[in-house]
Amino acid sequence: MHLEPQETKQTKSKVAVPAKYRDVATGKTWSGRGKKPLWLVNDLESCLIK
Repeated sequence: MHLEPQETKQTKSKVAVPAKYRDVATGKTWSGRGKKPLWLVNDLESCLIK
């Protein structure tokens, strides 16, 4: 029985996404991707990085 080597999938490398929101109290940031952090509960505009 002759086994062929399996081809490996090439995956894209992860690129760091710049932060869009900053918590003014702690300085924590969020890129806008994934689950919304707890500190960003009400007003997105007030935490938006310009």
